[in-house]
Amino acid sequence: MSAVEPHRHDRQSRGLLAMLVALAALPLAALGCRHLAAVPALDPARLEETVGSAFNRGSPWQEGLPERHVVQAGQLVIHADFGLAEQHRLIRDLETLRTEVSQDLGLPISDEPVHLYLFSDTSRYDTFAARYFPNFPVRRAFFVETDTTLAVFAPWQDRIAEDLRHETTHGYVHAVVPTVPLWLDEGIAEHFELPRGSDGIHPQHVAHLGGRFLEGTWRLDLARLESLASAGEMSQDHYAESWAWVQWLLHTTPQRRR
Repeated sequence: MSAVEPHRHDRQSRGLLAMLVALAALPLAALGCRHLAAVPALDPARLEETVGSAFNRGSPWQEGLPERHVVQAGQLVIHADFGLAEQHRLIRDLETLRTEVSQDLGLPISDEPVHLYLFSDTSRYDTFAARYFPNFPVRRAFFVETDTTLAVFAPWQDRIAEDLRHETTHGYVHAVVPTVPLWLDEGIAEHFELPRGSDGIHPQHVAHLGGRFLEGTWRLDLARLESLASAGEMSQDHYAESWAWVQWLLHTTPQRRR
């Protein structure tokens, strides 16, 4: 997917606004409102190596990582400090997400492992995040990319499916395209965090942007999105507008998908 060309910005802005107004007119219940090909697997011979080396004993993250159970699911290596069925529906959903991301974005499928570290409760997760990532914004889950590892950290809680779809999308994308503009990266993850069958329509963002637009308190500003340097700078406006751009690019014409 390419960035929006400057000389087309005004026309695209009008199209995006028209889409938002149309979506805002739909009943949220009709949008499924929530509150707020063959796929190659990892070579089994590499599994033990990747599990053991993801965060080796020299890593400051090693202490406190969930490791009681390890499950491989396609490209994912899932570490949990509680029992997790290998055929759990959430794991199957995340495997399917891999194909969705590849097909919808036109990206190849990678076999680089994406490690998911699942904590049994939010208190253990909060303690871990505060100790090793004190400068990160407070989030229910987060994704980390290093030179050698793609990793997701999350506690098991009521919105775990949404959180893992969002963060795992980052992993799938970064396994193929390591450098992605922040706004585009988050917009893509917001699009794919939604359950299958939603067509990427995000009721919370539709309501937020539609309301702001009708109030006259918000306008499109792609340059503002492009200036963002860290997730800590992103407000609800930024996440919603990033989602809207991705939704528009993916669901208008084939040319805009590129």
